[in-house]
Amino acid sequence: MQVVVKLAGRDAPIACPFDRTAMLHRLVAAKTNIPMPEVLAVDVSYQTVPWRYFIKRHIPGQEWAKVREHLNQQELANAYRQMGDAVAQLHAIRFPSFGELSTEGAHSNAAPYLTALAERARHFIQSEHWRDLFLSVLEQSAYLFSDVHNASLCHEDLHGHNILFRLEDGQWRLATILDFDKAWAGHNESDLARLEFWRSMMGKEFWGAYEKIQRIEPLYQQRRPIYQLLWCLEYAQPTAEHLADTQRVCAELGLASIEHF
Repeated sequence: MQVVVKLAGRDAPIACPFDRTAMLHRLVAAKTNIPMPEVLAVDVSYQTVPWRYFIKRHIPGQEWAKVREHLNQQELANAYRQMGDAVAQLHAIRFPSFGELSTEGAHSNAAPYLTALAERARHFIQSEHWRDLFLSVLEQSAYLFSDVHNASLCHEDLHGHNILFRLEDGQWRLATILDFDKAWAGHNESDLARLEFWRSMMGKEFWGAYEKIQRIEPLYQQRRPIYQLLWCLEYAQPTAEHLADTQRVCAELGLASIEHF
């Protein structure tokens, strides 16, 4: 058996809620047909060893960021359909209200969507200046979110290194989805907006497969740049590419251009 072992000490810079991640692995395995690695052991107590640990069965696969470079148009279309179907299945997992998830699946501090989204922004945007900017945009755009009522499982990190494919009988198949550490009970549009923002994560086939399971809300196009701004300010990298992406989102929202982080 091949396994993956994750360790984190008391001073780890990331919270690493391995017990919650294990719960989400089991939930996704039970509620979808997405292949998920079996959870073998998890402990965050420090009672037996001086680390938190998470041990799961290894699922072989290659990162989408690497696989996509070698696919022809037909293979790309098929892969996008699989991704759209998988993401829609994740979003079909519902919760009674918005907020952070606990190890039991329910979440504490249940709140209206905008309150929960603002709280996440306060947590993930490190700069006070950029945090205040995003919260002001959210407040001014509150009317756009009046129809958001259904809380879904949001992965929040569906980039090209967290989606794996593997070659089976000459066909590329979705192998698994990794890293649910940032997942929460949010709105499905948050994942969609980030997927659209990141390069080579979507094709028209994605949308066809997704919409067979999930409905796209009428105001999504207007809310999309707000979700994308959150990601821009959360990562706030001073690279030319990230600045250009951020400036494009700011222009779409009618904000002053951000020239540096």
